[in-house]
This record gives sequence, C-alpha cells and structure tokens, in this order.
Amino acid sequence: MNEMIKRLEASIVEGRALHAYLLAGTDPDTTDGEARTLASLMLYGKKDAARLINDPDYLEYSGSVTIGEFRDTARPEIYRETYGRMGRVVVFLSANMLSPIVQNAMLKVLEEPPENTHFILTGNEYGILPTIRSRCMIVRCPAQDPGEAEFTLMEHGASEREARKYAVMSGGVTARALRLYEDEGFRTLREEAVAAFLSALDGAPDLKWSRTKRDRGDFMEANEMLLLVCHDMLRIKCGSPAEYNPDIAEKLKKSCSRFTIGEIGCIIDKLTDNAERLGTNAGGGACFDRLLAGVALIGAKRPAVNKKQI
Repeated sequence: MNEMIKRLEASIVEGRALHAYLLAGTDPDTTDGEARTLASLMLYGKKDAARLINDPDYLEYSGSVTIGEFRDTARPEIYRETYGRMGRVVVFLSANMLSPIVQNAMLKVLEEPPENTHFILTGNEYGILPTIRSRCMIVRCPAQDPGEAEFTLMEHGASEREARKYAVMSGGVTARALRLYEDEGFRTLREEAVAAFLSALDGAPDLKWSRTKRDRGDFMEANEMLLLVCHDMLRIKCGSPAEYNPDIAEKLKKSCSRFTIGEIGCIIDKLTDNAERLGTNAGGGACFDRLLAGVALIGAKRPAVNKKQI
C-alpha cells in the first residue's frame, strides 16, 4: 500500500480527518475502493465499507451527475441534518467526468460546507477544476500491479496470454484492461490513437482521428494511453525494452531516433496539458488537433537517423 495512504488512514482513525480529499489516479478500482475505505474510517473508526450501503450519512455520486440532479437532489442531501454523531461523508467518484457547470456548483458547496461533513473526490486530477483541487488534500494513488489486473481478466474468461497482454497495455489499470479485453471498439480506439500519435511524431499529423466523434471519456483514455507510449519511449532511449506497448516496440524504436530525452519530456508536458484541457469545456477533437499539431512541430525539427550515418 502507498505509504501516504497508510499515514492518511492512520490520521483519520486518530480523529484528524480534513475537510476534503482528492484521491488522484487513473484506476477506478484503486481510487474508488480507497474512497469507501476512508469513508468507513471516518464514520465507524474502522474499515467496514460494506456497511456504507445502508448508512444515510454516506452519500455517493458518480461522474455522470447532471446539474439538475446536483441542484435538486445532491445539494439538498448534503445540507440536510445528519442522523449519527459522526457526521457525514460525501463521495464523488470519477469527479473528473463531471461537467464544468457541475464542478462549479460543487465548488460553492466546498467553499461553504455544512458542519461536520467530509468530502472525498476521486479521478484524474487534470480533469478537475484547479479551484476545486486547491481546496482538497491531494493523495496520488498508484495504479494496481499488472498482476492484479491479470487475475481479474482471467476471472472474466480471458486466457493467461490474453490477460497478460491487456494488463500490460492498460498500464496495470484494471478497468482499462477489462475494456481492452471485452470491447473491440475500445481496442480500436487505442490502435487509432497510437497510429495518429506516431504520425505526429514523424512530423506529419493525421487529424482525421481527432475529428471522429467520441465522448470526452474516450479522449481522456486515449490521452492516458499515449502517456504510456511516451513512458516506453523514455525506456527505449535509456536502453530498456518497451514496458506497456511491446506490440509497437519496433515502431517506437524508429520514432525515438528523432528525439532527445528532453524533447520526449516536452511531448509528455503537452499530453499533461491536454489532459487538463480535456477537463474543461474544450472539445476533445479540438484538444487533440492542438496536441497532434504541437507534437508534429517537435517531430519536424529532426530528420530520422540513418543507421549508415552512425
């Protein structure tokens, strides 16, 4: 377990819970499970997440809450009187998927919270408004070990080889690994996003992919998977094999010949900025148009290395 999370759980048991937390990470199995664990510690002083389902002082919402649902249902529930003496815990799972208008409404609640109420948000921090992040203690949750994702996939019927393949591609994120295994459309999303990214690395961006109609969640997933591609590029530059994208390792080796480690760092910065823009009102296609064009400008600065010249 993350040492930071251990200390956090201990502080809550000791009665030193803060007003609001953001469990930042890309694996819902990790962040959402820990959110419920923290909530049970706040309400009962022990880990008993199963008890939460029948507790009126535990409120849990998903990232699909609309502004109407927030104003008419969630906000009144948050401000009503508590039933027990331990207060109330409000959890927003995948808060990065909330629309900006809902996040702004949530911000007002965080600024003027009801007495003895704690908030726990989960999700990719770059999709959450900076004004909300600034009011939360941010705890970064590492993704699960790929072995855990493999085990889950095999429970869902995957062969050992398939489980290993998709667990690696997912970066150890169980929910993503399951989608890669079960959803052909999601596998196509990865393939097309990576192909468009590789074209941009070669200095010739193909913007057809970014202009295909997709929901914001798919664009955010694509961005995370491209960060895994960059992780492998850094490994290759340092003489190590690709970790998350062995299926395109040879293509990545070729692309890496165009870039220094510093330039790959600049590309990672662009992907990080893109993740933050995807959490605003900006359209996903427009965000990726800008990203791919920016990557292409870096790629166009250097010709590919000719091995005969080395």
